[in-house]
Amino acid sequence: MLSQLKAEWRKLTTTRSTYIILGLAFAIVIFYSFYVVGYHGSDPGIVTSHGVSRVVSSGFLAGQVFNALQAVGIFVGIIAILLASHEYRYNTIAYTLTLSNSRTKVLFSKLLVVLGLGALYTVVVSVLSPAMIAWGLHVHHTAMVAQTFHVGDLLWRVVFYGAGYAAIALIITLLLRNQVAAIVFMFLYPGTVEQLIGLWLKPDKGYLPFLSLAGVIGGNGTDTKFLSPAHSALVFSVYLVVLWCVAWGMFVKRDAN
Repeated sequence: MLSQLKAEWRKLTTTRSTYIILGLAFAIVIFYSFYVVGYHGSDPGIVTSHGVSRVVSSGFLAGQVFNALQAVGIFVGIIAILLASHEYRYNTIAYTLTLSNSRTKVLFSKLLVVLGLGALYTVVVSVLSPAMIAWGLHVHHTAMVAQTFHVGDLLWRVVFYGAGYAAIALIITLLLRNQVAAIVFMFLYPGTVEQLIGLWLKPDKGYLPFLSLAGVIGGNGTDTKFLSPAHSALVFSVYLVVLWCVAWGMFVKRDAN
């Protein structure tokens, strides 16, 4: 199992697309956080009165962490998709399965790698975003009250969101086994299809898969039934377990090609 984990991690870290996608995501976070929110002050939480800009909420920076994650969370999903879909696209999945004595080991190795990547990615974004905003505010001479971070609550929600997004993207790839189809699905379904379904289900739309994941960081909207972050995480976990069992069964039984 350890050798399989090393192999999957090597695939992830030796692919140029991984670094290109991560670089693009971090560039977006830096630009938006430093310039748009911090320096330019384009956020409702920054109040301007008599020519003086100031931040009056002690939870402003913590809230911006969740905003940043919602904006760039899909990037970790794309990396997870490419980890599995490259093997189907270039027909190297047969070699991966031949070198291992268990398809289940291959599958769980991929899962553990993307879970670790998702968690690490969102933690980095969660540190980078408020740091860049604080720097932008300082450069623009914007006053800010002392900020409060509930580290324990913030950390589990951030890690769950990143790991969950990576895991669901991997599952979609294993079910579809097509790189283009998986990427199109990840762009189209959460932002369009699920939102349209939500218009019909409201105020129960928070029970949809991607909206329940967004609910972990408070991003499923205000017109839904109140679901706590823990409740949203539980709902998404049920989707994840069910879909993962389906993907596991199909991966073990279907032909590799």
